[in-house]
Amino acid sequence: MSTVVPPPSCCASLRQTLMQGWQQGFPLHPSPFRQMAARSGATPRELLAACRELHRSGALQQIRARWGDTMLRERWRLAFAPRGVAAAAALTTALARLPGCYRIENAQAAPPLPSVWAEIEAIDEAALLSQLRRLPCPPKARLRLTEPQAEASLACEDPDLAASLERGLSLCARPFSDCARRLGRSEHRLLSSLQAWRRTGQLECLTLKPPPTRVPLPGVLALWQRFTPSPALLAQLQQHRSVDRVVVGPGTPEWPWRLALVLRATPQLGFEQLRALLAELGVDEAPDARVRLLVEQPRDQALLFDTGG
Repeated sequence: MSTVVPPPSCCASLRQTLMQGWQQGFPLHPSPFRQMAARSGATPRELLAACRELHRSGALQQIRARWGDTMLRERWRLAFAPRGVAAAAALTTALARLPGCYRIENAQAAPPLPSVWAEIEAIDEAALLSQLRRLPCPPKARLRLTEPQAEASLACEDPDLAASLERGLSLCARPFSDCARRLGRSEHRLLSSLQAWRRTGQLECLTLKPPPTRVPLPGVLALWQRFTPSPALLAQLQQHRSVDRVVVGPGTPEWPWRLALVLRATPQLGFEQLRALLAELGVDEAPDARVRLLVEQPRDQALLFDTGG
């Protein structure tokens, strides 16, 4: 019986380096792969060939920006109440296509409780509304989330460059030169702009990393309409290892919940884990609603500039 031999691939150690080594700081240098090769033990040609192979297989994304805290933007949490399973599936697909959507939560909820929750980032409210018009149904509730660096935020002065970074730089020997040529400017000017963004905190880093997982992650959503948590309790919740999201709201018609908590939990033990957490922190107020979730991540971060019109 014949054996099918897989095509040649990059060695395991180099693959591991590429999958983990530059998620936090791809070099801002005219020849970044030459710098990376010196640290990985491979030649620049071997390293670039390995990157291209991993990219072709879907295991590695292109070189992209990770925006810093001072890049001006707004973050919103939205709740939707589509009618029926088919409508919820269509809405989830449409949300995943929105450039600003980076998180979708599908809840096992019965009406009138929302069954689809999402988080979206956009430059401003007008950009958010432009994206929401692409959806098959409007949100039932929405809340603008507070950004810790909001007062220090800076508007992007070069949206064309920012959009290019969101689309991804080419995996080639001189990716910044290639990007500069497409934008009609010099490589030196482009790198100077990136260095300036990094100094001001608008750009955290450039990354070379795998795409987000396509497997939805299980969780539990708990909602309180009248319970207002103390600052001390909020701090405990935000620091707890099993807590994924803590959202404090006004309890108004636009957002009727004063506290929303998303817990990382197994499907079988989710509610028990929620009860244990609340008991551990001394929370006697039972949630008004609790539902199981499947959390999807359509992209690593919202696209603020490459919005497709």
